[in-house]
Amino acid sequence: MIGILGNPYVLLSFAILCWGGNFVAARLANADIPPVALSFWRHTFAALLVLPFILPLFRTDWPNIRANLGNFAVMGFTLAVGNTLVYFAVMHTTVINAALINSGVPVAAVAFSWLILRDVINRWQAIGILIATAGIVMVVTKARLGVLMDLQFGWGDLYMLLAIISWALYMVLLKRAAIKVSPWTLLTVLSAAGALWLVPAYAVEISLGYTMKWTGLTLVSLGYVTLFSTIIAWACWNSGTLKIGPNRASAFMCLHPIFGPALGMIFFGEILRPYHGVGTILVLAGVIMVSRAYAARTLPKAA
Repeated sequence: MIGILGNPYVLLSFAILCWGGNFVAARLANADIPPVALSFWRHTFAALLVLPFILPLFRTDWPNIRANLGNFAVMGFTLAVGNTLVYFAVMHTTVINAALINSGVPVAAVAFSWLILRDVINRWQAIGILIATAGIVMVVTKARLGVLMDLQFGWGDLYMLLAIISWALYMVLLKRAAIKVSPWTLLTVLSAAGALWLVPAYAVEISLGYTMKWTGLTLVSLGYVTLFSTIIAWACWNSGTLKIGPNRASAFMCLHPIFGPALGMIFFGEILRPYHGVGTILVLAGVIMVSRAYAARTLPKAA
């Protein structure tokens, strides 16, 4: 049993499942927890829960933290924006749509790597980006050309598009900064930075009359997004990535279109439409092409 739990493929799959459950928890609780409140307390509780266990690491990493306060502030902002936009998204779109659009994160990250880091994109990566983008457009427009021509997009799908842009930007900024701290220190500092960025937005949300109701569902949802969507998912993803490498680990993002629709159908009775199937195939094909091309380009050459 211990061997199975330590298997990198199990760890990475479970991380994706936890992140898929994030959509469910947010949608179940949106009547009791406004989006900014859910995001703020998720970041705050994650930082507070992890901090006591990593104080020795934190002391060791402090010089690097202090030297990169600006980078942490920017990355914390992108994470806070991405996480909060998801909670707005699930108020206006289905879990199925959110999960399918979310699977485009690796493709968006490659595009940002080209724009910001000037990483070279080869022909297959470019084709993969176009194919995945076509799949996302298929889902967002529900395969109706009129929606695209009249720009009548659903707000939820637009929020998800902005969310994946924020997450992809975070991934590229993290690579560019190359901050040498432990993964747990990184989680704590970024969670704290995200919470600080959300304070003004949380104050505005409260001033508009959107307050949190402390119900049983509220506590369960907050517990889930803190423990599973943040701490446990992060631990599983880091552990699995260290064992098999980032290139192979990135392929597990393709599980989003599998877990997301399944959870949507189980919890909300959502229905898979033909355009979901076509969009999923296009997104997965694009992600696989981008990931394979990137892996081939980064493999060490034989001596």
